[in-house]
Amino acid sequence: MIEKLKRYCKGDGYMWGAIVFLLITSILSVYSSSTTLAYQYGNDIATLIFRHGLMLVGGVVIMTIFSNVSPKYISGFSTFALIIGLLGVVGALLGGSEINGSARWLKVGGFTIQPSEMLKIALMVFVSKQLAINNTEPDRAFWPCIMAIGISCVCVMIENLSTCLLMGMSCVIMMFIGRVSLSKLLGTGAIIATILVGVILFADSAQSFFPRAITWRARIERYLGNNENVGKSDDYQAEQALMAVSTGGIFGKGPGNSYSKNFLPMANSDFIYSIILEEYGIWGGGLIIICYLIIMARALLVARRCEKAFHAYTLLGLALLLTLQAMINMFVGVGLMPVTGQTLPMVSQGGSSNLLTGCALGIMLSITEQANKKAAEETSVAKQGEEDELYDEAEAVEL
Repeated sequence: MIEKLKRYCKGDGYMWGAIVFLLITSILSVYSSSTTLAYQYGNDIATLIFRHGLMLVGGVVIMTIFSNVSPKYISGFSTFALIIGLLGVVGALLGGSEINGSARWLKVGGFTIQPSEMLKIALMVFVSKQLAINNTEPDRAFWPCIMAIGISCVCVMIENLSTCLLMGMSCVIMMFIGRVSLSKLLGTGAIIATILVGVILFADSAQSFFPRAITWRARIERYLGNNENVGKSDDYQAEQALMAVSTGGIFGKGPGNSYSKNFLPMANSDFIYSIILEEYGIWGGGLIIICYLIIMARALLVARRCEKAFHAYTLLGLALLLTLQAMINMFVGVGLMPVTGQTLPMVSQGGSSNLLTGCALGIMLSITEQANKKAAEETSVAKQGEEDELYDEAEAVEL
């Protein structure tokens, strides 16, 4: 049975272990936190969990498929995927479905998808490819990367600031790791920061181009303690999340015993970490953190063994993207950041989010499989060389 699993589920075993733990946590936590949602929409809780389970299974299937795809095909497909992602985001802006006050979704063949989820993965792979192509002269990758990052981030920022910042920050960190000139990165960062501050300060005027600018400013004001211009919904979410965290203690209230899930909006997605802390306590929340750290740590270790620069950059970039997203979700859940719309990868309830996270993890597992095979071959050659030396020495002694 184990051999059959290894045949199809390629890649790093430690990563797989962390992923499986997150999937189990997802089923338990979403089941617990979806009771109120089921009541509100008149659905059976079993139906909601069945749908969520299908999305998780779909994510695992996609992960398994991509773990068996050679990284060279991922490299060749990166530019095309970036264009498709951009077209999807633009399509959502022009004629997408509006959910929770923002137009981020497209309906395709009866399914609702969020194109920005695809775009952020495609963008990271594209940046990694540019860094690999210009590995000997890193600064030559600056303009192709900045152009792709700039266009992608502006399109996404119109409706989703947090995803825009996540994409931009992850890609810039990768450019720094790729040895792009620090002065260029700092100069670009200063320009971007100035634009963002201007949009927030002059949100009333900026909302003609960024419709959610006032919402962004309100959330920042609430976080900084100025509640005069903050809507009740923004304050309410953060308060309920903190109540959930504060009552969990060290060991939590136990599975299914959350009280805040009955009042906390988006308890099954954006604020699922708060529910995990309430039901499983600090130790449960700590295990979730450890899982993401394992994924990041294994990416760092395997990247050092990668023979090709594209493999190393892509592995590190995707691991960084997922870890930063998880960190943002957890920070929001415990009140360390303003409210955003970032899900907890492979844990929160979501359709396109879980499917495309599976895609990202599958690419990472494919790269780790290539690196592990190379390392095994080198070890085998070295062992064979040692055996040959011992054999030659034995023959010399006999003579």
